[in-house]
Formats: sequence, structure tokens, C-alpha cells
Amino acid sequence: MSDNQSINRIAEEVRRLCEPQSIILVSNKVNTDGELVSFKLVVIVPDGDESVADLECRLYMQIDSEIPYDLVLYKQSEWDAFKDDVGSFAWKINNTGAYIYGEKL
Repeated sequence: MSDNQSINRIAEEVRRLCEPQSIILVSNKVNTDGELVSFKLVVIVPDGDESVADLECRLYMQIDSEIPYDLVLYKQSEWDAFKDDVGSFAWKINNTGAYIYGEKL
């Protein structure tokens, strides 16, 4: 996992609330003092009944953080469809992101 406690805490909360397949750190921004000021995680969740939009809303409502963060959610079937499509956002994430939970799929 990432060394940053804020990123780890949010990732653990996401794991607890939705049991994802993988969590990938896409980006993190630091200020001139080297302090984390924001970050973005991609969350790959199993296909299921809950819509990605509903799940995303629920996660934002239940996870509080002093540091701004963004979540990008993919259902497993969506991830599988796009992760190997060269030039897609999912392909870029799969090839440049840091897997902090789960394995590269």
C-alpha cells in the first residue's frame, strides 16, 4: 500500500464499505512542502445490483477526509472491456497506476 496514511485510510474505508476487487492510486498532488493535498483512486467493484453512481454517492457520503480525494468506479465487466483498449483511461490507469489493494487484473 501507499506510505501515506490518508490514502491508506480512505482505501481501507472503501474496502470495508464495498469489498472491491482492486483499488488503484491514479494520482496524488503534493504542495511545495511535500505535503499531500489531494489524490485520486480508481475502485474496481464486482458486477452487482447497485449502480456505480449509487455506490459512488454512498462512498462519498460515508467516507470523510480532511484531504480532498476523488473516486473513479468501474464495474468489473466495464474494467475488463476497457483495460486493454490502448488509449482508454482504463488502459492508462492499468499501466501507470499503483495498485494499493488487489492485483493487476
